[in-house]
Amino acid sequence: MGQRIRSAAADRLGLPKDAVLGETVITMEGARTMVIENYRSILFYGDGCLKLLTGDGKISVEGKGLGIEYYDGESMKVTGRICRVELEERQG
Repeated sequence: MGQRIRSAAADRLGLPKDAVLGETVITMEGARTMVIENYRSILFYGDGCLKLLTGDGKISVEGKGLGIEYYDGESMKVTGRICRVELEERQG
């Protein structure tokens, strides 16, 4: 089923699009905590940078003292001083 059809179905049924379409959800609590849901894999992790692959592209998080408090196949919690978040959409 195409993404357009799933999006329309989610709208009509009142379902959250992130669940139906598998879109990445980023929730920030100030500049010290971030929860990322529906990511695919960790591409790079260091105390100053985190790069993730998502269904739509990549997410880069830059900061100081970054740590991953927890992660599983669906979500992760990042802590530290978060200075920048960049979303890079997949081409094509």
